[in-house]
Amino acid sequence: MNLFKRYLNPLLVSAGFLALTALAGCGGGDQGRDPILGLPGATLSSLAVTPATATVAIGAGQQFTAIATYSDGSSQDVSAKAAWTSATPANATVNAATGLSSGIAVGTSNVAAAFGGKSASAVLTVTPATLLTIAVTPQNPVIPVAATRQLAVLATYSDGSIVNVTAGSSFVAATPAFASVANGGLVTGVAFGTSVMNASFNGKTASTTVTVPSATIVSIAVTPATASIAVGTQQQFIATATYSDSSNAIITGGAAWTSGTVANATVLNTGVATGIAVGTSNITATAGGQSGSALLTVTAVAIPPVLNPIVLGRAAPFGVLAGTSITNNSGGTTLITGDVGAPSQTVDPTQAAGFTNYKSGAILAGAMTDLQAAITDGNSRTCDVNFAGGIDLGGQTFGPGVYCYAGAISITGTLTLNGPGVYIFRTALTLDSTVNSVVALNNGATADNVSWLPVGPTTLAANSVFKGNILGQSAAITVGDNTTLLNGRVLTAAAVTLRNNQITK
Repeated sequence: MNLFKRYLNPLLVSAGFLALTALAGCGGGDQGRDPILGLPGATLSSLAVTPATATVAIGAGQQFTAIATYSDGSSQDVSAKAAWTSATPANATVNAATGLSSGIAVGTSNVAAAFGGKSASAVLTVTPATLLTIAVTPQNPVIPVAATRQLAVLATYSDGSIVNVTAGSSFVAATPAFASVANGGLVTGVAFGTSVMNASFNGKTASTTVTVPSATIVSIAVTPATASIAVGTQQQFIATATYSDSSNAIITGGAAWTSGTVANATVLNTGVATGIAVGTSNITATAGGQSGSALLTVTAVAIPPVLNPIVLGRAAPFGVLAGTSITNNSGGTTLITGDVGAPSQTVDPTQAAGFTNYKSGAILAGAMTDLQAAITDGNSRTCDVNFAGGIDLGGQTFGPGVYCYAGAISITGTLTLNGPGVYIFRTALTLDSTVNSVVALNNGATADNVSWLPVGPTTLAANSVFKGNILGQSAAITVGDNTTLLNGRVLTAAAVTLRNNQITK
């Protein structure tokens, strides 16, 4: 018997040690303890989501945490083990595996976690998007004496949107003796030097540095050199300065304008002259110690436009015409009020009722032929303004005429076309508009009489409003997200890219 106990006791001790070791290795607070040892089992008692309430802006995130509490009083973070859901995903979404929620639209949603048969939730309130930053564009522009340049302020919000807030921003020039800035962000070069332009909007600030080169004005040309208008109608004049370094710049907004005979015609500081009585008057622009003039004749009968519109022929029914392909975003909201034509189309654009999509055949071929004829016609017109370089048309006002630029044309802010007649803009390089830019038509200007003839590619940035017909000879046209061409056409012998656009021919 003693011999039996001698060998049995070590076996019992060894078995007890193994049982304790197994108990210590049990994982998960929701599993019971070993009943052989007489300890109570620890089971999941409750689940809580923290924070219980939270508020985020659209586009912002909120991390929720799921805390499990057990019957022995212990607790554990089970966020990565829980299943997460949002009761109103239109207002807020939540990552099903992590508990990270994102604000989608203004409103509320219950964000819930489920684990071990228990569930709990928190309330997430989504508020309007908050302003994160603002930026001034363009950065570091060079603006000659008396020339002007429109600045734009772009605000970035928590939902990822970018909005042009130029109109609501305030501007201050650090050194107005070199370059001044108006309330709307229009900068004028004053004298050689640099000036920091500070913009502020809703508590945010941003800046850009303007450089005014040392070149001086040697001459000023006012175009058109001669013009005739009826009593009560208007004529837009353009002042172009030539500088000592042989460069040119439009200084319409930076010049001082006078009328030689105010009884016959008056002129605003924008270069817009108004006929008062039958007769003539010299319209003069002065800047940098130099002056230039044009002769305005005021008649009793309206003078018809000098230029004839560019005839599009068989291309006229088309809102979008591409010689190679159309790439249109799938599931987007592009709507074309006009015919569509291209031999290759990734996704057919949606068209208003009554219009046709052509992918081959005589109608498509005829439209392409007449497009090239229209481009040849436009390029044959005599230039009223001829620039050796490029230009940003933003912040400026133009009257009817043919404007030719050897460099690129860009549009930052708003370009205003003023008065009835034909407008032709030609560039030997690219045509580009910035985010939220606008082409505005005033005092009888119509989109059908506005033609853009770039040799290089055209890129219209997102959320811009464009007017007129883009006639591309052999280069691609890209229309940015949500850009609108009300009363305009996109016509090219190359490729066209569309995304959520409204185009009405």
